[in-house]
Amino acid sequence: MTTISIATRREFLTRGLGLVGVGAALPQFLIRTALAGPNAQPGQNVLVVLQLSGGNDGLSTVVPYADDNYHRARRATRITAEEVLKIDRHLGFHPNLNGLLDLLDDSQLSVLQGVGYPNPNRSHFQSMDIWHAAELANPRRAHGWLGRYAERMFGDSIDPELAIAVGNDQTPLALQGANYSGLSLQRPETFRFFGESTVGENYNKLMELEQSNMADELGYVTRTAVAANAASERIRQLAARYRSTVSYPRSALAVSLQTVAGLIAGGLHTRVYYVFQGGYDTHAGQRLRHDRLMRDLGDALAAFQKDLAAQGNADRVLTMAFSEFGRRVQENGSQGTDHGAAGPMFLVGPGVRAGILGERPNLSSRALDRGDVRFGLDFRSVYATMLEKWLGAPSGPILGEQFPLLDCLA
Repeated sequence: MTTISIATRREFLTRGLGLVGVGAALPQFLIRTALAGPNAQPGQNVLVVLQLSGGNDGLSTVVPYADDNYHRARRATRITAEEVLKIDRHLGFHPNLNGLLDLLDDSQLSVLQGVGYPNPNRSHFQSMDIWHAAELANPRRAHGWLGRYAERMFGDSIDPELAIAVGNDQTPLALQGANYSGLSLQRPETFRFFGESTVGENYNKLMELEQSNMADELGYVTRTAVAANAASERIRQLAARYRSTVSYPRSALAVSLQTVAGLIAGGLHTRVYYVFQGGYDTHAGQRLRHDRLMRDLGDALAAFQKDLAAQGNADRVLTMAFSEFGRRVQENGSQGTDHGAAGPMFLVGPGVRAGILGERPNLSSRALDRGDVRFGLDFRSVYATMLEKWLGAPSGPILGEQFPLLDCLA
């Protein structure tokens, strides 16, 4: 007779597959289950986090076209005054960011300049961990800032729909709390349990057990499994059923954002979605690669906002885009740029204070931080503002200290 062995619920969530003896492992998505309490209800504000992976060149995104220092530092990668989409007499968008310019003109875009943190780390992995954990020292030992938000606000009642990452089958550190992490899926149609017949049979037996006959810990795992299974079915159905009236570009980012739009339209009470756009590590041949990324970014975000507006959900959705660092001011000898420090962030939606916020980067040699744009806004202040003014959560206990709030929301 098959026996089922289980350790504590904390071990189940942190160690996962090795703890459930049902003849084989439980499906991977069960250990990526987000938990929330009864306060996660439909109709509340939603935060969509867009991670620009690889280190976006902020100076080729929000271009200081009127600064002679910029033109002296850039030859192969620079955007000329004739090309740039002018915002004002000093700054302009990359020529392929028509979508962002339209959003700015429609008062749905806030550009935060010079965002970073003290003593910047130029390692992709370590800097990304710092952004995910909002922790400058030993970020890998910390939990994600959104995971901490979920645990503080919603406790440990089972609700796998609270936080969902789309476009990656690995849960980002940002969503991971002490006792759970958010759901993650590459594509909605694959968010289900697939396995050999014996595994499936044992899994189904686990689903059928009477909770009244279980030990507390086994009951916890079973309830978690049932909730995650139900969530996976619901997510697949909503995504498959959704038919947008908006034309999206053909890209991985656009597919992810369209999926998020479908889940929002379907009525999920998810508070946080997390999506990805990769390819920003442009050490060589940057111009052509970055041009494509900029077109994808601007067009996908513009389509997403149109979709939300058509649904009637735009007012309660805010998208926050960030990258782990910017690029160096001086381009390298390979027609690219190397790892830098501060860069721009973007907030998108009708709820933002539209415009350019923060001081314009000073590119004079005396003002640079070892050749990099010096940060002026701490990213943890952006997080604090999102937590308090958008998600309705106290930021101090979540971030570990109270950071100044920014005047970036309407």
